[in-house]
Amino acid sequence: MSMMNGPSSRLFFFFMVILSTFLFLQITGIQAQVGLLPPNEVDALRQIAKQLGKVDWNFSLNPCDGNPNWRSPWGNNAQYSNVVNCTCSSGDVCHVVYISLKGQDLAGVLPPSLAKLPSIKIIDLSYNYLSGNIPNEWESTNLEKLSVTGNRLNGSIPTFLGNITTLGYLGLENNMFSGKVPAELGKLKNLNRL
Repeated sequence: MSMMNGPSSRLFFFFMVILSTFLFLQITGIQAQVGLLPPNEVDALRQIAKQLGKVDWNFSLNPCDGNPNWRSPWGNNAQYSNVVNCTCSSGDVCHVVYISLKGQDLAGVLPPSLAKLPSIKIIDLSYNYLSGNIPNEWESTNLEKLSVTGNRLNGSIPTFLGNITTLGYLGLENNMFSGKVPAELGKLKNLNRL
């Protein structure tokens, strides 16, 4: 049996180091550093957490790098999720586009501060204990999906929801809303599911 030496052995060693590093990163779930959120969006997430009663977000970690604190391993389950997703432009600036906190036993209110996230497209706060109503501030968003199914929301369904014309999905069921479904929802030209 002959041993490799010279350039062949160095190439083999280099290949093994690269392969080992790749496998280590895959196994441990460590991802390459991505961009950061602007400070105003981090502040908005802090306010959102406080308004919802969410106490386990770790703000010393980057919400945009896929850390388990911001993206739970059980995030794809239909009943439970703890997910914050970002979109990053040019690798150094990110924006929150998606928040799903389903089945988290949150007992606060729907966060008016959600409107401080300029790129938010999806919010799913289903299966919690949230009370109150949908904040007026949400009218200024470009939400495509809004789901608050299975909470303790009450009062009438806000007419301003008809002004969020980007909505394709609106999940309001299993709450304590009263009154009629507002005719203004007829303005939701992109709505596929109500």
